[in-house]
Amino acid sequence: MDILESNRSYDCFCGKDAAFDFAASYILEHTDITDVTSLKIAVVSDRIVSGYYYNRFENQFINRGIKPVLISVEAANNSKSLASADSVFRYLSDFAFGRNDWIIGLGGGGIIDLSGFVSSVFNGGIRYMAVPTTLNAMTEGIVASRAHLNSMGQKDYISADFRPDVAIVDPVFLDTVPAKVKTNGFASIIRYGILQDPSLILELDKKKPGDIREFLCRVYAARATVEKKDPDLLKLGDEVAYAIESYFRFMNYSEGEALALSLLGVADEKRRQALIKIYEVLGLPVKLKDVSPEMIIKTMADRIRRTNSGLVRTVDLDSEGGRWVVRDMPPEDAIALFRKRIETIGDR
Repeated sequence: MDILESNRSYDCFCGKDAAFDFAASYILEHTDITDVTSLKIAVVSDRIVSGYYYNRFENQFINRGIKPVLISVEAANNSKSLASADSVFRYLSDFAFGRNDWIIGLGGGGIIDLSGFVSSVFNGGIRYMAVPTTLNAMTEGIVASRAHLNSMGQKDYISADFRPDVAIVDPVFLDTVPAKVKTNGFASIIRYGILQDPSLILELDKKKPGDIREFLCRVYAARATVEKKDPDLLKLGDEVAYAIESYFRFMNYSEGEALALSLLGVADEKRRQALIKIYEVLGLPVKLKDVSPEMIIKTMADRIRRTNSGLVRTVDLDSEGGRWVVRDMPPEDAIALFRKRIETIGDR
């Protein structure tokens, strides 16, 4: 069992089969309780992940006299909603979950967001274990500072502090991740590569890192360095990606595909051509299909005008084009900047 250098206040453990051998023992060691049968544990997961893994995951608790309950929700990004959160709230309330009980998020980024949001809000905060099952959830979800829900057709419109007690990363899960879901993890790594460590992007040629612990520590180190400079740098590509997802109502493009397209739009011509070759290997889109650029521009501009009464915080290259900086721009200037990026990836 290894501890990942995640630069977070909580421990992130990593190891093969750790999710199935260590989760129950960790909870029992870190819960002040005399009768284990009175301990309540709710596992929030989706139908695909639970179908593959829940029985095996559950067995470690049953062997210790604990019967966890599975709360199954849809894995799609559009289910990361207040309605989904309410269904989890209702269960926790009906069965009188207290602050000494636990929620476990077992799934990809959407599940980690949903379960993390619920754990932060319910009863003033309830104990929470994150068990990510996708590369995106491992590289981005478990080290995020906020857990987000979508609302009113807007991505990540509602949020709460993300404060797990522990995260357990098990590379076994990566063996069964569907191809389209895998791409979500590539996008966040590409962003860290553009902002800080280009060698991370080259590593993606393998599609699956050989030493997941070493790779994740490099990813977290790159993220931590960027955060120290300015946490808002980590929003590079978000505005255009949100516009793509919102226009298609989170259906045509996955979160990772939308972000990957947006990041392709921020690169200069030389770097864009290099990225395209890597995208083609990874199965990421290199052009925005099935919509004119003008429709995405309109979606993006409407969002900016609706949510920004003053200056818009944007991420752009400095005047010499060598360093990423955060700028506060008038809305129309920000829209013009994002328009150029969208036109770059548009399929005309």
